[in-house]
Amino acid sequence: MQNLLKLILALFFINGLVSCGHKKNPTGGKKDIIQPEIISLIPEEYSDITNSNIEIIFSKPIERNSILSGIYIYPPILLKKYIWDGNILTIKILEELEEKTNYYFTFSDGIKGEHGNTLNERSTFVFTSGKLNEQRISGDFIYEELEDKKYPVQLTILTADSTEVFSLEIPGNQYLIEDLNDVAHIIRAFIDKNINKKYDIEKEPYFQKLFEPQESLLLDISLTYADTVKPKQKSVEVINNNNIFIKFSEPISSYSEISIVTVDSMETSVDIIARYLYKDELSLITNHLDTLEYNIRVENILDMKNNLTNENSMQFYGTSIQDTIPPEVISSDPRNGSSVNSDLPKISVLFSEIIMEDDITTKIIEVETGNIENVTALNNNSKHYIFSPKHRLNNYSSYKFILTAKDINGNIMLNPLEIVFLPIMRKE
Repeated sequence: MQNLLKLILALFFINGLVSCGHKKNPTGGKKDIIQPEIISLIPEEYSDITNSNIEIIFSKPIERNSILSGIYIYPPILLKKYIWDGNILTIKILEELEEKTNYYFTFSDGIKGEHGNTLNERSTFVFTSGKLNEQRISGDFIYEELEDKKYPVQLTILTADSTEVFSLEIPGNQYLIEDLNDVAHIIRAFIDKNINKKYDIEKEPYFQKLFEPQESLLLDISLTYADTVKPKQKSVEVINNNNIFIKFSEPISSYSEISIVTVDSMETSVDIIARYLYKDELSLITNHLDTLEYNIRVENILDMKNNLTNENSMQFYGTSIQDTIPPEVISSDPRNGSSVNSDLPKISVLFSEIIMEDDITTKIIEVETGNIENVTALNNNSKHYIFSPKHRLNNYSSYKFILTAKDINGNIMLNPLEIVFLPIMRKE
């Protein structure tokens, strides 16, 4: 019985040893997710580092090899030595620096801690050899697409020969770059919408400009998209038998010639009496069309980004329907009852269709005296007119501008346009 008890105890002991052999090893504790950061610099930023070393104190140990690619210095300092003492990096400068020059030390996210965590932010610090240069440039960001305002702007300062000085990321709608050297620079900016750290043409907005040194330069940055697509006619709409409306694929800055001919062996030309271009819309008044097929050709179409189409044609069918709709005033300025700060005010009137100059009647009446002032049109045969009195108006006297018009087909405006305004010119 005693031997049986010993055997059972031995079996329990062996089973315990086997169970202990299957226990998992320790995991090593929590993963380090804290990014290193720069705590301080010796000497302080903007100091003269002629005959001086620079100490950078990090918040935690750094993977020392990452420093080699993680620090960028401009102008380059070729002869230097990196010395480590715990978390402190000393950059020992072993060459003579350029006189009266700012030096830019950029610490990028290529710098990593011992556990692979990247530096918490990209930072550029400015030092100098001699007196600090304090040229500056600032301005607003202007966006072609308003939705791009939500993205930060990647901005780079380069030398005139396109060598990078430093770069930074700027949130918001304005920028300020200070402490530039007294030489010409290039400023380059883009929005990294797909976050791949490079500019993708046609997908992301971009800006670049060379600027000369100034104590304080104001320069707005227009972030626009590259456009290599050539403009063309998108559609042709026949409004009536002498009114054609062309829609382009994008806003147009200019064109050279336009012609309309019948699509037959005769190729009879259609005279164009007047035309009005606004953004991507071109309105034409022609002589009377018929129910025939026509070809319209526009030459040297230039868009807002200087893409040129030498020639573009479309075909359409005419109509014999006559115009019976009277013209209207879409908008006018100044507003009725407002004041103007000029004795030769400009009066803007936008019509619903092209109006010939001879079909407009205008006058300006001095309300208090009833005197009539003659008016001149500063342009003609258009949808948009600018009018001005031929003689200077009296200060602090109320005037009424009256306009009536008819279109080329004899349709008369239902109601005249009347604008009462008061010239106010304050004497200094």
